[in-house]
Amino acid sequence: MATDKRQRQRERRQVAQQRAKVTESRGRIRSRGLRVALIAAVIVVAILILWLVVREDGNGGSSGDVAPPPTVAADDSGADGGPVSSGFPDLLPPPSPGEALVGETPCPDFGGGADRVTQFAEAPGQCLDPELDYVAVFDTSMGQMRVALDQASNPEAVNAFAVLAGYGYYDGTAVFYTDPTGGYIQGGSPHTNDSDDPGPGFAVAPGEVAEYQQGQLLWSAEGDSTGQFVFLAFDEFLPSQPISGLTTIGRISDGSLTVVLDTLVSHVDNPDTAFGGRPSEAVIVNSIAIQSTDPTPEGSIDLSGCPPADGSGPQVLDFDGPQPMCLDASKQYTAVFDTTAGEMRIDLDVANTPVTANNFAVLARFHYYDNTLLFRTDPGIGIIQGGAPHTNSPSDPGPGYTIPDEGSGFTYEPGQIVMARTAAPNSASAQFFFAVNENTALLNSQGTYVVFGQMDSESLGVAEAILASHVDQPGNRLGGAPEPQVIVNSVTIEESG
Repeated sequence: MATDKRQRQRERRQVAQQRAKVTESRGRIRSRGLRVALIAAVIVVAILILWLVVREDGNGGSSGDVAPPPTVAADDSGADGGPVSSGFPDLLPPPSPGEALVGETPCPDFGGGADRVTQFAEAPGQCLDPELDYVAVFDTSMGQMRVALDQASNPEAVNAFAVLAGYGYYDGTAVFYTDPTGGYIQGGSPHTNDSDDPGPGFAVAPGEVAEYQQGQLLWSAEGDSTGQFVFLAFDEFLPSQPISGLTTIGRISDGSLTVVLDTLVSHVDNPDTAFGGRPSEAVIVNSIAIQSTDPTPEGSIDLSGCPPADGSGPQVLDFDGPQPMCLDASKQYTAVFDTTAGEMRIDLDVANTPVTANNFAVLARFHYYDNTLLFRTDPGIGIIQGGAPHTNSPSDPGPGYTIPDEGSGFTYEPGQIVMARTAAPNSASAQFFFAVNENTALLNSQGTYVVFGQMDSESLGVAEAILASHVDQPGNRLGGAPEPQVIVNSVTIEESG
C-alpha cells in the first residue's frame, strides 16, 4: 500500500510540474499576443490620423513608395493571440485510400506521376542521394512551405518520409491537431485524419532531437503514430499528448513559417480535453513535393555555359555570377507560364532589353521558376509579383547576383512583364511583376523598373482573373495574395524566326 501511495504522489507531482510549465508557456504566449495587439492598435490609429489629414487636404491620391521592392521582409508576426471563439469543428473524413504495396518498396518517381500508395509491406530502401540536399515543398490550403530536409540528423527517417511523400501518402490529408500552448501543429494521417492513424505499415529507428527549434519538422518514426509529422511554431515544445519516436527531419527554410503561425491563429479549443484542438477551418496538405537543391554533385554542372534550350537540364537555384548571353538577337522568344490559374504567353523584348530578357530566359531554362508562387497581388498599383523560389516572398535572396538596369523612364501598361528590384539602381536579379490594370501608371513617376516583354490579350485575361482573386493580408504593407494561391508550374522558353 505504501508503494502505491508513493507512486500516486510522484504522479501528482509530475502533473503539477506539467501544469506549471503549461501555465508559464501560456503566459509567454499571451504576453506576446498583447504586444502584437498593442502594436497593431498604434498602427491603426496612425493610419486613421493620416487618412483624416489627407481627406482634409482634399488629396486622395497615392503617396510614398508604391513600387514593388523585392527585398522587403515578409510579415512573420506570430500566432500569439488566444483561440478563436466558435464551435468546435468536426473531424474531416480522410482522403480516399490509396493502393497497398506488397513486398519490397521501390523508389517513387519524385518528379510526380506515381500511383498513390498508403499501405506498405516493407520499409523502403535508400532512395535519396546522400550527397545531395533536398527540400520538401508542402502545398497546403494555407500556403506553401519549403522545408530543408536534414539527412545528417536521421538519414533513414528522412528517406522514409521522402518516399511516403513521393507516393502521395500525405496528399489530401488534414492538419488535425493544433496546440498554441504546446507550440505546434500536427498532421500526416491519411487513413483517419487523427492521431489514431495506423501509419504506413513500417517503422524506422527514431533519432534523438538534440534541440527544439522554431520551424522544425519532426516526424514520428515508431509506435502507433508512425508517419505523422509535427511543425514547431516556437523554440518551446510542450506536447500535450504523446507522440511516439519523434525525430528531426528538417526545418522550414524560408519565410513560410507564417503558414504554421496562421494555422495556430485559427485554433479552436477542444471542449473534451484540457489541451489542444483543431483549426477553425480545414487546413489541407494538397501535396508534398521532394526536390533536390543540388541536382547533381558539386562541380559536375558547368554553369558558365548556356542551359539546354529544350529545358532538359537540371534545376539550379544558386549561381556564382550573371548568366552568359544565350539568346540570338535575330530570333523571337516567348515565355510560356504554365500556372494553376491558366497559361500566359509573353513575348520577350530581346531587341530593347537583351540583358534582362536573356537573364529571365536562362533562369527559366534552369527551371528556376518551376513550382513557385505568384506570391503578391496589389490591385492598388495593378500588379502580380513572383519569381522567388527560395522563400516565395519579397525577401528571397535571389540567384546570387544582380543585373544592370537597361534604361529608365519606362511607362507601365496592362500586359507587361517587368523586373522588380529594390530602390537601389542595378539591383534586379530574378523577381518580376506583371502589370495588369491601368493603376500600373502610378509607377510611371519612378520609371526605373525595366519592362522586358508583353503578353497577348488572352493571357492578360488570365492575369486579370488572378488579380481579381486578391485577398488583403493584414499587416502586410505589400498588399496581399491571390486566393486560392497560384502556382507557376513551369516557365518554358519558345524560340522562333
